Amino acid sequence: MKAILSILLFIPCYIYSQEFLLLDSLKTKFKVNEYTLDTNEIYNIKKDINIYNVFVSKNLILLISVLPDLGEKILPRMDEKGQNWELIDYNKIKDNIVSKNKLQNILEEWIINNNPDKKTLQYKLVKKENGNYYMSKMCLTEVFTIRNIKYPLISSYGAINIGEQKVTIKEMERSFTQQFPGKDFIMDMRNGILNRQLDVFYNFRNYLSKEYTIKGNKAYQFWTFDGWWMHDGYDEHRGIDRFLYIPDKGIVGGSYDFYFRLRPKTSSNDYFTVSPDTLWNNMINEKIMIAKELN
Repeated sequence: MKAILSILLFIPCYIYSQEFLLLDSLKTKFKVNEYTLDTNEIYNIKKDINIYNVFVSKNLILLISVLPDLGEKILPRMDEKGQNWELIDYNKIKDNIVSKNKLQNILEEWIINNNPDKKTLQYKLVKKENGNYYMSKMCLTEVFTIRNIKYPLISSYGAINIGEQKVTIKEMERSFTQQFPGKDFIMDMRNGILNRQLDVFYNFRNYLSKEYTIKGNKAYQFWTFDGWWMHDGYDEHRGIDRFLYIPDKGIVGGSYDFYFRLRPKTSSNDYFTVSPDTLWNNMINEKIMIAKELN
């Protein structure tokens, strides 16, 4: 079902029912911090990602990531940045803007049952500039809760828990291999698409990996324990699978391996955008993009 949805998202939105989040409306109701990521840092593609931290409350972030168009002009080291947005007629979408009440209901249900399948590409972000409205071409929406819970208590999926014990992806790989000898590490996409045969033995969640300081700000880096399950289409359930969090600033860096793994179906070029070997190197070494605003 998700594979079908992924394909439909490449078809113009006026054909299918589409819902929109209005950036100006979000800014009037919540604190919103915006950052820009340069994809050339880890994917060798000169594009930008616009990320918006919507602070719904002190301990709840609605993260909206506007992803770049990878359909054309995607050769490495290109000078052109490409466009993340397209001009839109506001009158044609105004009836499909997500209202404050509906957004509140969505968030409440999301918090009660936050899981990988809730991460979605179904919403579009709309912004107004110089009297014109622009719609994001591709937009990932996900929710994170902020926690400070210490072991032996364990936080749930979607929690940015700055109080937990640290573990790296390399440490997890070693432990996984020891506990499941002969099985492929589920985070390694180089052996093709895996299945969920081991799901009953463990839970997917976010792990704290390291702490460091950026311009006097204490930063916490996390990664997401999950596999590659889609036979066709995006593994958007992985979301921003590695990310950097700074208190009060929000998520200020990350990676989107699920998105850069595949080219859009409209492209006549190779199936993979970034090679599995490059993605694995990024993953096992926990490489991320850090916001330009912090450089």
